[in-house]
Amino acid sequence: MSQIEPAVAAWDLGLGENQVLSWCYQHKDYEAIIDDGAARKCALSLGIPVRGTLGVILLAKKEQHIDNIKPFTEKLLLNGFRIDPKILTTALKWANEN
Repeated sequence: MSQIEPAVAAWDLGLGENQVLSWCYQHKDYEAIIDDGAARKCALSLGIPVRGTLGVILLAKKEQHIDNIKPFTEKLLLNGFRIDPKILTTALKWANEN
C-alpha cells in the first residue's frame, strides 16, 4: 500500500479507511466503498466518490447480477450490520421490493 495521504490522515480515521481513501485520492477514476460516516465526510471533502455496501447491492441488482436485494440486506442485518430503517425502506422501494 502506498503512503497515507496527509489530507486523509488529518481526519484521524481507522487504518482501513485511511488506506481506501488514500488509494482513491491517488486514483481519481475509482470510488471508495465505505460505510463509516466520518470516512464518507472525509471523502466528500476531498472529492472522492463514495458508494456504501447498500449501494453496491443496489448496483448489483440494477446490472442484473442479482434478482433481489432483500436476501442480502437480511443477511447483513443478521450479522450485525447497521442500516437505518428509513434508508432500508427507500432502498427496497428503489429495488421495487417494498
